[in-house]
Amino acid sequence: MDSLDFLSKTIGAVPIGEPAAHWALGSAIGPGVVPDILMAVTFALGLVSMAAVGKVVAARRETRKAARLARKRARSMADLLRTVRMAETIAGIGIWQFDPKTGTQQWSDGLKRLFGIDAAEQFVEGDAETLLFANDIDLIGKVEERADEVEPYTLQFDIYGYDGVAHSISVQACNLMGGDGSVHRVVAVVRDNTDQVIRERELESKRIEAIDEARHARKLAETDALTGLANRRRVMRELDRIVMNARVTQMPLVMVMFDIDHFKKVNDTHGHPAGDKVLQRVARLANGQSRRGDVVGRIGGEEFVWIIPGASDGMARVMIERLRQVIASDSGVDPVSNITVSLGYTGIQAGDTALSLFARADGALYDAKNSGRNRVRMAA
Repeated sequence: MDSLDFLSKTIGAVPIGEPAAHWALGSAIGPGVVPDILMAVTFALGLVSMAAVGKVVAARRETRKAARLARKRARSMADLLRTVRMAETIAGIGIWQFDPKTGTQQWSDGLKRLFGIDAAEQFVEGDAETLLFANDIDLIGKVEERADEVEPYTLQFDIYGYDGVAHSISVQACNLMGGDGSVHRVVAVVRDNTDQVIRERELESKRIEAIDEARHARKLAETDALTGLANRRRVMRELDRIVMNARVTQMPLVMVMFDIDHFKKVNDTHGHPAGDKVLQRVARLANGQSRRGDVVGRIGGEEFVWIIPGASDGMARVMIERLRQVIASDSGVDPVSNITVSLGYTGIQAGDTALSLFARADGALYDAKNSGRNRVRMAA
């Protein structure tokens, strides 16, 4: 029985308002019992007081312990913040946080510096949104679009800070999920990668320049310098490609070979500069009669080639005859009057290669020349 129970049981029967001594004398209890009761009451009250004091001491001890723990945690947090600020300064990065539920964002001192803002300057509500809007950056919209991402992701932006300096920034963001599976917070490390972007753009520019130079060099290597038409090398490469495609698609293909009649006489009579003008004029006329996808080339001296994909023999005959007539009537250059050409052609056959097609067209050309020139002949 503890002290409180003992006290209540001992004095609980005393009538309220009646003196204890009178009650004791009128009772059946002997006179020696009263001192014992008082002693017990005093002892019980002492125990109660000691228990109360103990609880107070324990409460104060817990309070001091909690205060020490709070101070320790505050120091740790302060150390962590100093470390973060130092890391931001050394690495040139900033920390951005966004709470999707409240729509609030937090900018670290390093992030402010990236945007040209003094780290000590206080942001008021709306400053962050205004700064992003001024740079046409919808950062919140971008992270909300990627709310389903479970792995970190990267965003790139070009900005102009308050200092008026252009920067390229990289935002490496991560979605922190809550217990309900929704995004609890978005945390991002923002880095100024302007130098890297500049280097990459310079490398890309040099790569494109190198490709253009290579393409130009290849074009020069495959172009007849006098007429601007494809040279023999390119003609044979294109012929290989077109023949292979015709085999796969079962589309018709016609190859034409033609050369200038009595061209040696032009050179001997008027000189090579005049002959070059004639070659250039014939090249322009042939190009003018060709279609998109055709290949017109000069394969040597006064000899030319015209590759016509997708043309039937009948269609090709009309096109070739028109070319013959145009050259005969409009090829004159000072001091050379109109010249004529002889033309031979053939259509693709089963089992043909570029070489076999070339050989048949060449044979048809010789038939046209041997038949009196200024005419068209189809290979047998």
